[in-house]
Amino acid sequence: MTQWSLILAAFATGAMVPLQLVFNGQLGAVTRNAFTASLIVFLVGAIVLLVLVGVMRPPLPSFEELRAAPRTVWLGGLIATGYIVAIVIITPRLGVGLTTGLILVGQLCMALALDHFGAFGNPQQTLGLGRAAGLALMIAGVITIKTF
Repeated sequence: MTQWSLILAAFATGAMVPLQLVFNGQLGAVTRNAFTASLIVFLVGAIVLLVLVGVMRPPLPSFEELRAAPRTVWLGGLIATGYIVAIVIITPRLGVGLTTGLILVGQLCMALALDHFGAFGNPQQTLGLGRAAGLALMIAGVITIKTF
């Protein structure tokens, strides 16, 4: 894939987040429980992934490969669970725009920290004035959304 196609794919993926907020919030209203709604979200996702893996037949890791993996690889599922439960609870109360903005600023704060320290084996990119200004503009945008 070219860099532009990756950029477009990242943009399209990001555009799906507000839809996920809306749909998961609706599911939370129907189930009247954030945990039940989140379980349903994960069950639907698991079914879709089972079908995709069954159709695409990618090579699966061995038990030994999974056992040898860094323990941090298992945290993604835990984080995803917390994320889904949180958006089911937060979105109906703060709205899609503010919730999305806060999620993006939180993601950007963590991403810049991970880049700055080269955490978890990622390439190190120092947090300079330009990157800090970009973050400040994002924060200002969220404050503006909240205010108006």
